[in-house]
Amino acid sequence: MSAVLERQRWLAALALAVAVPLPLTGVVSWPFLLPFLAVALWVVSSRRPLAPPPAWLENVLAPLILVAVVAAGGVQYGILRPVSQLAVLVAAVRLPGCGQRSRTLSTGGILALVGVAGIASSTHPLLALYLLALLTFVLHAVGRLTGVALTEGATVGGRVTVWPPARLVMGSMVVAVLVAAPLFALLPRLRSPFAAAPFGARSVTGFREAVMLHGIGDVKESRRLVMRVVFPGVERGLVSPDWLRLVGATVKHYRAGGWVEGRLRSQRLAGHPEHPVALVEGAPAEDLRRAEIVLEKETGVLFVPGGAVSLTVHSAVAVTREQSGVLRIPRGTELPLPYGVEFDPVRVEQPPPDEVDLELPSGSDNLRALARQVTGRTTNSLAAALAIEQHLQRSYRYTLRTHAPVREDPVQWFLFRSREGHCEFFASSMVLLLRTLDIPARLQAGYAGGEPDGEGGYLVRDSQAHAWVLAYVNDNWRVFDPTPAEGRPGIVEAAGGPVLRWGWQRIEGLWDRWVLTFSLTDQVEFARQALEALAAGSRYLAPMALALGGLVAIVLLFKTRRKAGPRQPRATGRPTHVTRALQKAMHGASRRGVSIPPAMTAREFAGAASAAFPASGEPLAWLVREHERSRYAEGAAPARREVRAAVRAITREIERPSRQVSGSPASP
Repeated sequence: MSAVLERQRWLAALALAVAVPLPLTGVVSWPFLLPFLAVALWVVSSRRPLAPPPAWLENVLAPLILVAVVAAGGVQYGILRPVSQLAVLVAAVRLPGCGQRSRTLSTGGILALVGVAGIASSTHPLLALYLLALLTFVLHAVGRLTGVALTEGATVGGRVTVWPPARLVMGSMVVAVLVAAPLFALLPRLRSPFAAAPFGARSVTGFREAVMLHGIGDVKESRRLVMRVVFPGVERGLVSPDWLRLVGATVKHYRAGGWVEGRLRSQRLAGHPEHPVALVEGAPAEDLRRAEIVLEKETGVLFVPGGAVSLTVHSAVAVTREQSGVLRIPRGTELPLPYGVEFDPVRVEQPPPDEVDLELPSGSDNLRALARQVTGRTTNSLAAALAIEQHLQRSYRYTLRTHAPVREDPVQWFLFRSREGHCEFFASSMVLLLRTLDIPARLQAGYAGGEPDGEGGYLVRDSQAHAWVLAYVNDNWRVFDPTPAEGRPGIVEAAGGPVLRWGWQRIEGLWDRWVLTFSLTDQVEFARQALEALAAGSRYLAPMALALGGLVAIVLLFKTRRKAGPRQPRATGRPTHVTRALQKAMHGASRRGVSIPPAMTAREFAGAASAAFPASGEPLAWLVREHERSRYAEGAAPARREVRAAVRAITREIERPSRQVSGSPASP
């Protein structure tokens, strides 16, 4: 195989390798990805070096590529998507002819950009294994192509035999991991991969407190543990999914395309640790259920079932309640935080409706027309709410990848243009549609469902974050969930055996905690703990320094005495594979008539064999030189495949029928 063809195939294979995450993350859309994959497959399967496209054709394609990227949205949805789509199209143009030296470096740089885009948009724990596999592939490719470049025109046996040593590849991987890990821990956090609250605000369930409906669905992909929930005295099969609908915030003010809480008037809840605090005055004491919750993630709020009537915090934490019923705790509260909640499983406890629950944004005439169209002539508020809920579930598609235009009302855009979105689009649309029918409605955000922990409780993760609707029908608040079934989280049974399931959940939890959500706060905490440990261990610094100094002195003394002593000759030890290969060549030459006395040295044998078989002189000289270097000069032995190639060349020349040497053979 020629060097140009080999470079071409390696780069095309690298293109396929870096494209693995792209279909899974969605950072590159299929109209851009398919041409890239097709060209890479064509180049990697070609049996001859391909010529690059003409310069005029590349010049024509360049503006067309830019137009395609702009038409696909440009930088409207961020910089990563357009850069990735631009890179894959440019790489598709550069791959033909990439085996030529003039195009190899530029093509490799573009493929590196594609790889960075795929890695930067991936959040799955298997990304770590993919990175190790990709690093191994890249090291082999770079080592091989470097060897090809150095040995072009100088091959042994007609083939290039230069490959990177396995120990070099493994050592490079270990060094890369050891360098990358501390850099990841020390470099400042530029951004979180999930939605976060703006500065000065407090987040609710991972969503923004001012729910802007723009790109916040990514939090649904996080597997970070938020809380653990147990219902004492209730078997797991008897737990209703509605009990795991845990409220974090209730909002009713729709302003400029988003939900806000309005004026925050808080009430300090009196009480002490282990002392119940009433959340609802005059609530019945019978038919209540109890939930024991352990909050694992810092959110600034306590999550409770919709019918919560009393709260018991098991530690000294100041809890305040907003007018809307949100339970606040101070930022920086020590976690995990356990607390208990008593709740009515058949009621929703909320303040009565007021005029704000019927508030509509300007330009809502089309919303009113749609609501009338869906509900028909019904005057029953419950029937109207159910009709709107079913219409949204059946006529709109659930997706996390929504990109509502910033200058357009997101509810209007969702209902009349995109017709697809995540839970907050569905819930927000239903609230406004209900209000056009004079039905008071509010939006609630929190968590719905969980995963059994194998011990009778449930693990609630970021992926269970959800938004739903409260509507005041038949003189009661009632929960409605207009999100289609595929977007409604619930009680999830993980697949696989108990041990495997627990192990994988543990891996995902560690990945989410220490990679995806590793923040500046964690770095500051590590620095604080390190300083405290240093201060606590300062009294041991002097003894440790003295012991280290003594150890260094012993090592230096040992090295000095070793240098001063007489140098012992190196034992030859057992023969190396080079020596055995030389013995094999001597045996073959002896059978073909070369006289080899017992006292003949390796160099004398090389001279005699070269005189009898001139074509074997070069590989024989190399074999003898490597034999002497590895056996007597403490040098590293060459690779076994190189030695085998040299022996094959010598044997092929010696065993030709026309090469019989006159005279009787002597014993070696």
